Amino acid sequence: MASQKYNDHIDPTASLKPDVDLEFRTQNSEFRVLHLYHDLMNLYGDWANTSILALELRARGCKAIVDRKSVGDDIDFNDYDFVHIGSGTERSLRACMRDLCRYKQSFFESIDHGLHVLATGNSHELFGKTVTEADGEKYDALGLLDFETLHEDTRVTGDSICMAPFLHDKLIGFVNRAGGGQVGDIDRPFTVEMGPGSNDLIKSEGIRYKNMLGTYLTGPVLVRNPPLLRFFADLLTGGVPRPHIAAGNGMLLFKHQEAAYSMALRELEERLGLQARMLIRAKGMQL
Repeated sequence: MASQKYNDHIDPTASLKPDVDLEFRTQNSEFRVLHLYHDLMNLYGDWANTSILALELRARGCKAIVDRKSVGDDIDFNDYDFVHIGSGTERSLRACMRDLCRYKQSFFESIDHGLHVLATGNSHELFGKTVTEADGEKYDALGLLDFETLHEDTRVTGDSICMAPFLHDKLIGFVNRAGGGQVGDIDRPFTVEMGPGSNDLIKSEGIRYKNMLGTYLTGPVLVRNPPLLRFFADLLTGGVPRPHIAAGNGMLLFKHQEAAYSMALRELEERLGLQARMLIRAKGMQL
């Protein structure tokens, strides 16, 4: 059922192409995009990330092919330019961990050679050393970066505003992770202005290694955040710009995307300002 829902949404974007003929200015004018564990790690509509990225690449005059792979499938990461793993339950995360271990070495080698990866929600926990579940059972993760993840019975949720030095604009989204979070002395790419961090004590979150980026932001992160969408598209194409596209052939979608992002960011910042004023007022009353 999940696969059918995915197909119903992904297929319409395949026909969206630029209205003008372009001279391809990239070394590789065809990009292969992989939605990995599309059925298990697709809890909040994560499928839309590969869909909107493919649309963005086509708007830049490139070809984009989206594949889906899951547990038990044969995977050659050398076949792909971009890999996305979405968010899922803790049980699904463990199943994916067991499967992905088969490809640990080849996956790491591909990342070292420039493979672009986006891991949203709890899927980026896979790149740490270990995951300890709420019942105390610990299992090994991929170990690409030196951090550990602790799952508690509680949930940490909330809207989020993040900033990163490699982005000119802020990111927005929603976090829904297990309590506890991550421990480990690693550089976090995102400074959290509003919402939870990677654990309950810090105001930073996410992971970054070369062209691999992970964040606790869940769901269609690239749809909600045009700056991050452009960031990955620029990396892939070498900065090839998006040409003019007629409204009926995709540009209207991008305009709505930008408008929705601006409105959501403004509303979250207004809420953040209100919270700050209420906190100052409460401290004043205590004095």
